[in-house]
Amino acid sequence: MIIREYREGDAAGLTKLVRTSITVLGTRDYDEEQLRTWAARFSDDTPLKKRLGDGRLVLVAETEGGQPAAFIDLEADGHIDFLYASPAAAGSGAVEALYRALEERARMAAHSRLYTEASEMARRFFKRRGFRVLGRRDFDMDGVPMHNFAMEKRLG
Repeated sequence: MIIREYREGDAAGLTKLVRTSITVLGTRDYDEEQLRTWAARFSDDTPLKKRLGDGRLVLVAETEGGQPAAFIDLEADGHIDFLYASPAAAGSGAVEALYRALEERARMAAHSRLYTEASEMARRFFKRRGFRVLGRRDFDMDGVPMHNFAMEKRLG
């Protein structure tokens, strides 16, 4: 597994990874309508390309065959907006390695905290890495009830 920074040509592969991650790994925690609505936000690579290319740090775990296995981002204020893994990478250590690399970069940049709005599956991951749940967030996504969790980790 190789960890590297995002490149503009990654957007299409990462968009596919996001859709697969949502629709396959999300089945434990979200119903079919929620998953379909969430995945529809990534129907093409334009939104992801725009957001990941805006200057934030994006780290990609790549298989030895050159395929994206997982990715994570860090915005300038310490916000983690994206953490997605392919089903094949889930549990492989790729996400753990990505997170460790991201936290190291955050510490080097003197961030005092990391924060995110985590899905059910990401909540479990972040909690094991020392994040605390600040609260559940209930909202509508295109008319479909959804939820996630505001979480933070103090760095020090």
